[in-house]
Amino acid sequence: MIHVMLPVQYLRATGGHRMEPQKRLMVAVLQTVLDDFRGSGYRCAAGFPAPKDQRAYAQARAYVASTDRTWPFSFENLCEAIGLDATGLRQELRATGASE
Repeated sequence: MIHVMLPVQYLRATGGHRMEPQKRLMVAVLQTVLDDFRGSGYRCAAGFPAPKDQRAYAQARAYVASTDRTWPFSFENLCEAIGLDATGLRQELRATGASE
């Protein structure tokens, strides 16, 4: 007997709801910015020093430092939509030495 499985049956997260697509995009944008601050997270996890692309680092630093809310994907708006404290995240980046 062949059992047919619908995409909704295996794409649904167990025990909860999947994050909305626009929020997943916001998380991905924020993760990219944080990776540009610190270098690749994968290299850091493997114990290698994280080389920094100086141009990407400067752009990420300016993006995080901006308090402009006119753009929907600004740092402040992303943090609010995801439920993060933008000021706290900035302080954490400074404290870990990522923004220096």
